[in-house]
Amino acid sequence: MTYVNTVFTEGPLEAQASEFASYVSKLKGEPEEKGPFIIETRNLLKDKKFEQVFQLFAKSTSVLLEAPEKEFEAIFNLLIAILKSASPDTHPTLIKSSIESLVVNQNDKAIQKLKVLQNLYNTLEYASPLRYDVFLTILDIAAKNDEIDTLLLQLSRLDTWVKEWAISTNQIRELYMTVSNRLKEAGELKLSHDFLLKHLATYSSSDDLSTAKPAVIRAVTEAIQLPEILSFEDILELHVAIQCLKSEEKLFDLLKVFLNGNLKEYKAYVDKNPDDVEKFGLSIEDNTRKIRLLTLASLASENVSREISYETIAKALEIEESEVEMWTIDVIRANLIEAKINQVKKTILVNRSTYRTFTMEQWKQLSAKLEGWKKSLVDILQVIANAKLIAQHSNLNVNNAASSAVVVVDGVNGQEEVSGS
Repeated sequence: MTYVNTVFTEGPLEAQASEFASYVSKLKGEPEEKGPFIIETRNLLKDKKFEQVFQLFAKSTSVLLEAPEKEFEAIFNLLIAILKSASPDTHPTLIKSSIESLVVNQNDKAIQKLKVLQNLYNTLEYASPLRYDVFLTILDIAAKNDEIDTLLLQLSRLDTWVKEWAISTNQIRELYMTVSNRLKEAGELKLSHDFLLKHLATYSSSDDLSTAKPAVIRAVTEAIQLPEILSFEDILELHVAIQCLKSEEKLFDLLKVFLNGNLKEYKAYVDKNPDDVEKFGLSIEDNTRKIRLLTLASLASENVSREISYETIAKALEIEESEVEMWTIDVIRANLIEAKINQVKKTILVNRSTYRTFTMEQWKQLSAKLEGWKKSLVDILQVIANAKLIAQHSNLNVNNAASSAVVVVDGVNGQEEVSGS
C-alpha cells in the first residue's frame, strides 16, 4: 500500500529527474551538461533503472543544503515529488535517507528545513507510519534552532496522530520521551512534564519496568519542583510509578507528603532525612512554599462554607497573622480555593476548595453533604406544599362567602338589598 499524497505539479518523471540532476551538478561545480552526476542520471534513466535514480537522488541531499535560501524549498520539493514515484517497498527508506542530512548537517537554514519537512509531512497520507519519522526530524531541528514554540499547537494533536500512524508501543514511548526532552531543553517545563507522564503511561505490568525507573524519579522530582503542579494523583495512578517507587522509599514518602500531607509532616520528613531533599535536586525553600499552599488548601477543604480565623491559618502555616492575607491570595490565584477575606473579623470565608486527593473519606464527606442538601430540599418542598394548601383553603373560603350572598329586591320601591342566607 502506498502512503503518498500527490500535492506537487505533475510532470514526466524523466523531465523532473533531469532538472534535479542539472541542479545538483551545478551545486557540485561540475561542467554544465557534462558533469558526472548528470551523465550517471541520464544513463540510469535511459536504462529505465528508476529505483537506482531514486537512491542516487536521496543520497544527494547533503549537496542541496548549499542551495540559496530562495531556491532551497523548491529544489527539495522537486526531490520529494520525484521520490513519490518510488515503489512502496523502497519509498520509506529513501525518505529516511533524504531527511537524515537535514539533521546531521547544521547550518543557518532552519526555517527553510522546517518548511521542507512540513511539505514532506503533508505529502504523506495521514495513516503513513513515515509521518512519525518526519515529525521526529521536525522536532529535532526545531529544538536545535530554538524554534520549538512553532510546534506547540501541533503537539496538542500528537495523541490523535499517534493513533493514525499506527506505530508500535516502543515508538510511541520513544516519541513521548523525545518530545519531553526537547521541551525541557527549550524551557517548556510543565508541558515537558506532561509528555513525560504520557511516556510512563505506555508501560504495562508485562514490561520490564526497571527501564522506566529513571523517568519515574524524574517525574516525581519535577512534580514537586514545578510551581504549577499542585496535584500529584496523576503520578500515583500510573502502575509503573508505584512499582518503581517501591525501591525508592524516601522519595515515595516525600511524594506522599505533597500528595496529602501538611507543613508539619514535611518538616518532620526533612528532620528525619536532612540530606535527601537536596540529593533529589530539590530546594527546601521552594518545597516549603509549596507545602504551605497545599496545607492551606487542605484546611479550606475541611471548612467549605465556613469561616477560618487568621489565627488558625497562621498556626497551620507557621507564619505571622500579618502574612495570612498574602498566603490566602496566593492560594486563590493558584485556583485551589475560592474565598472572601474579612479584614475586620480577621477571617476568610471558604466558598470552594479543591481536594488534593479524593479518597473514601472525601466520598463520605460528599455523601453527608448530599444527604444534608436532600433533607433541606425535602423541608423546602414541605414548606411550599403547606403554603399551597393554606392558599387553597383561603381561596375556598372566599368563594364560599361569595356564593352564599343573596340579592333581595324590594317589591315596593325596587331597591336592592343584600343579605346573608
